[in-house]
Amino acid sequence: MKIINKKFSDRAFLNYLAELKVWRHIDKLVLHHTSSPVETWKGTASMLHYYNLYRSRGWKTGPHVFIAPDGIWLFTPISKQGTHAGPEGNAGSIGIEIVGRYFNALPDNPEILRLSAVAISSLLDKFKLDYQDIIHHQHYHTDGNCSPLLTKYWAQNNIDEHKKYLTDLGFA
Repeated sequence: MKIINKKFSDRAFLNYLAELKVWRHIDKLVLHHTSSPVETWKGTASMLHYYNLYRSRGWKTGPHVFIAPDGIWLFTPISKQGTHAGPEGNAGSIGIEIVGRYFNALPDNPEILRLSAVAISSLLDKFKLDYQDIIHHQHYHTDGNCSPLLTKYWAQNNIDEHKKYLTDLGFA
């Protein structure tokens, strides 16, 4: 398994997407949250933790994007099919991990909320998707390992709350 393990600022992520060429069909974004709480996030060390975790499961790829308090991290190239939501959920999707555990409450870290708005809205735009194309992980796995709270409605409300910021970035 090879990972990108690269952190982007919001502007750098927008620039990255503007230049990105993807030949595979993408028709959905799948939202997840990490198995670790946001307080334990350590950037590259955390990315390597997830690399080792996924590799120990025999995965050849992982999710594509991690949204953390310190930036938007790329894991699996968006141009490759990832592993994050079973065969049905992996096909045609981009897997997005929101750093933190959100079983009982929605994300409240301001940086994670802002970067989530940037990442999700820019991916929707890049691949000409709509809010209806945002799927939460539980749609594919009802085993209780992912929060039912990270839905397209949460994503849409979060993007709406950050409209001015997105506009100031020259986006939206």
